[in-house]
Amino acid sequence: MFLIFYTLATTLGALFILQGLILLTRRKFMVRREYDRVLHAFFIILGPILLLNKMGHETRLLFIGVLPFIVFVIIVTRGRYTIYNVNTQMVSSALTDILEAKGMSYEEEKSFIIFKDYDNKRISYTQSLNSVEINLRDARKLRFYEELRTELRSGIKDINLTVFPATGLFFIVIGAILIVALQYL
Repeated sequence: MFLIFYTLATTLGALFILQGLILLTRRKFMVRREYDRVLHAFFIILGPILLLNKMGHETRLLFIGVLPFIVFVIIVTRGRYTIYNVNTQMVSSALTDILEAKGMSYEEEKSFIIFKDYDNKRISYTQSLNSVEINLRDARKLRFYEELRTELRSGIKDINLTVFPATGLFFIVIGAILIVALQYL
């Protein structure tokens, strides 16, 4: 039974390293936040699962406890995206260019864009290392949501500026630590 978790943890470490290597290419891309958070949530709960497994608890019961947690993570992060290898200025510029091209009325604040004609619905964004999390949850119900998301995805790729891929280095280090730590369990 421990072999299953060892294999899963090693695979997870390898996925972190692979994700880090992809980010080191400095290619700009947008990923649904659910994918990131499920991977990170699994990483967080892996330790307690291994501990409970060592204590003799049945594996099926552990997975039954984990599934609601993962479903919760998916529900909470719905409508959020992570844009890698960019900063907030790049995202803000791309968003405002798209909205101006569509002739939409908006107001820009520090890390928000507020739609004046749509009940003050917001798009918020925050930067972490060299990635930006953009929250389109309020905009999901608007008729132009899919078009906005698609144009943002392509607009980000057209930006010629680059940033240092610190997130990629972070993921490589975390993946290596996970794999090395498993050698001593």
